Amino acid sequence: MAAASPKVGNGFPKVTRTAKVVIIGGGMAGISAAQRLKTAGWTDVKILEARDRPGGRIWTQRLGSNTIELGANWIHGSEGNPIYKLACDHNLLKNTARHQTFNDRYRLRGDTFLPGGQVIDREIVQEFLEMYEELIEECSDFFLKKKTLQHPDESVGNYLEQEFPKRLGLSYDNDDVKRLKMTLFKQHLKQETFTTGCHSMKEVGLQAFGEYVSFAGGNINLPDGYDTVLDVLLKDIPSECMLFNKQVKCVLWDQMVADNSSAERHSQHAISIVCEDGEIFKADHVIVTVPLGFLKKHASTFLQPPLPEKKLRSIAKMGFGVVDKIFLEFEKPFWEAGSPGFQLVCKEDETNPRCPQEWYKKLYIFYVDPKAPNTVFAWLSGEEALHMEALTEEEVAHTIVQVLRRFTGNDDIPLPQRLVRSRWGGDPLCCGSYSFIAIGASGEDIDTIAEPLYSQHTREPVVQFAGEATHRQHHSTVHAAYLSGQREADRLIHMCRA
Repeated sequence: MAAASPKVGNGFPKVTRTAKVVIIGGGMAGISAAQRLKTAGWTDVKILEARDRPGGRIWTQRLGSNTIELGANWIHGSEGNPIYKLACDHNLLKNTARHQTFNDRYRLRGDTFLPGGQVIDREIVQEFLEMYEELIEECSDFFLKKKTLQHPDESVGNYLEQEFPKRLGLSYDNDDVKRLKMTLFKQHLKQETFTTGCHSMKEVGLQAFGEYVSFAGGNINLPDGYDTVLDVLLKDIPSECMLFNKQVKCVLWDQMVADNSSAERHSQHAISIVCEDGEIFKADHVIVTVPLGFLKKHASTFLQPPLPEKKLRSIAKMGFGVVDKIFLEFEKPFWEAGSPGFQLVCKEDETNPRCPQEWYKKLYIFYVDPKAPNTVFAWLSGEEALHMEALTEEEVAHTIVQVLRRFTGNDDIPLPQRLVRSRWGGDPLCCGSYSFIAIGASGEDIDTIAEPLYSQHTREPVVQFAGEATHRQHHSTVHAAYLSGQREADRLIHMCRA
């Protein structure tokens, strides 16, 4: 059944603008799609961005001489990563004084503190990491080597919690070292939630864990800010193509038009994109790049006619978690000069928060970024992150400083001069941070979310989907968003050539 024409104001449609292609969302996926179309000669393209800035979940802030990343932090891998290639081709890594690379996903940075300032021997930490990394590889192998699970709904968290004590029990360590390694394991599962984008690793499906493909080459920061990559792409997009503060309310995507001829229908822009401010855009094609968290909340109303049931089920099955960052800027560092960061490891009976109010117990790794040398920052995920978002900056700063004093044994650590944090969970345009394959979901669900919607009249792709959650191998990353935007632009380019 054809969707009704939208009415606003006095009851008549307020149609003020048209475009051949409208891209909803000006994050990396939307910008990538627009840049690809523009360089292929498509001139009639508009990006509707709900914020007052480009980038979406890439959000670089400059505070005096400091540069911090409230969103995407690193280029994940150099070998084959298109974002790394962009950075190299445009000389974005030249500022060596502020450049930083971590060559191992699981390598801990700097000292690892127990309460009271005790530092765990690095040899013990290294031995633990080798055992942990072997288990993570085993988790990936269930997908990569098509291993059969006894329970199809098994989680990564359950598998790790079952297997690590077994391996530890077979070691020749004395009881004290075993207790230390078990404590390290419980704390390290917290880092895994930051990396994966979930509240608990028990939410993450074991069978599909290996769907994600990592690029080799470590994690690389962009010395002058992640938004420098956006600037490279935006140079190819005329400024009038991107409209800010344009939040889309709904997309009416399969409307009947008066003339049934394909040529007439093509010229009359059969799709209506209705904005919250009442303005309506008409288009032939729409590329939706909103985060999966937004789709989870608004999927039933954002597109009319509604999305197919299969796509709605896949959207519901996929995971989309909250991962926040907290930056604390001090007058001068209290940590060792040149340190890349440090870890805090709770005693075994204090390892896990019993409730979100104990959010500070999920703090684990503190990083030092050369772009902000007097600043440390930490990640926080899941329910604890949501609880933190609701606190005042003063409450957050005071709590973290108390934690730092307790673990380092340094009671002279002052309150920070400034605290800056993300609040992705409460952001109505994201409703979270990034996607993961939850228990019961699979890579096929990612493919389903990425499938275009076709008009029943033309059988051409009318509504397309891009964004990190639509890339099966690289979901949760900036390069996934970039590649998915190119994929959907290429779909249109190839369609027209055909």
